[in-house]
Amino acid sequence: MAVIPLPERRAAILRLIVTDYVETAQPVGSEALVHRHQIELSSATIRNEMARLEEAGFIGHPHTSAGRVPSDKGYRYYVESLMGEPDLPAEEKLRILHQFHQATSEMAEWMHLAASVLSQSVHNMAVVTSPRAGQTKLKHLELVALQERTALLVVVTDSVKVRQQVLGFNDATGQSELTRLANRLNHEWQGFTSARLHALPDHEETTSLEATVVRVVAGILAEEDALAYAETCVDGLRNVLAQPEFSRSEKLLDLVEAVDERNLPKAIPPASVPEEGVVVIIGAENPSGQMRECSIVITNYSTPDGHKGAIAVLGPTRMHYPRAIATVRYMGSVMSDVLTRLYSS
Repeated sequence: MAVIPLPERRAAILRLIVTDYVETAQPVGSEALVHRHQIELSSATIRNEMARLEEAGFIGHPHTSAGRVPSDKGYRYYVESLMGEPDLPAEEKLRILHQFHQATSEMAEWMHLAASVLSQSVHNMAVVTSPRAGQTKLKHLELVALQERTALLVVVTDSVKVRQQVLGFNDATGQSELTRLANRLNHEWQGFTSARLHALPDHEETTSLEATVVRVVAGILAEEDALAYAETCVDGLRNVLAQPEFSRSEKLLDLVEAVDERNLPKAIPPASVPEEGVVVIIGAENPSGQMRECSIVITNYSTPDGHKGAIAVLGPTRMHYPRAIATVRYMGSVMSDVLTRLYSS
């Protein structure tokens, strides 16, 4: 859905609220805006514009303060419409590049180095996954009758990995019906990812048997995708836990649990890694409830054989988005360039 542009003055005030709140972690009031930025508007005019922003859902009003803070919607508008095209200063790029030239040829060392450099640069948590061939795709499936209401589902992925699972049905189903269904689904679904299966529309003619197969095959492919996190480097968790947003113990525990190695695929789903460019996931846009206080900035890097890994920054929604986006983008390009030179030589 297209975003209706804010009036110029209101957009400028939203930009100032976001930048001030990111810097100070304190709710922003109208008088503070006037004094800090020497705005040639009265506090009353600023308050009126802030009221309109609040009515539209771009900012919120904490109960304990007279100031305002950006909402997820406000951050999203800032990232898409107010931030511009961020880039790192040339000296910062040279500093990052210099650190990469000091590593050996081991892939694990590159990953650890990338996570460390990224977390230090953005003062948040960095996640770097090992390169893999991309989202797991369905190559072939078979349905083998076991009993009247059970069958063995055999799934072959594009990496020629075979997974099996026993399915239970409400109605008795023979082998001939199972074979016809498997043949049709192979024709329709070959090359589908978990995300594409989940996106299939519901049709009245879809049987409960077919719905069961969709759900289980999508789950199997998602589990294979999650194996991308078997080799993952995480650095800078302390940076996030030090933020005032996580001073309450329950929020801190939620975050620690979300970024635990077993839960990381839920916190940063493999399907969210873009084929190109940078993706920003803000607050409630996160699929994991434990991540609703956080934002993720994510891109990919690639090896010469086309395998891709993910590079991500994770922090509170009160994140310095221009710096995070610019750094993640540059780190992705550096990793791709370095690995290309390393494995092509």
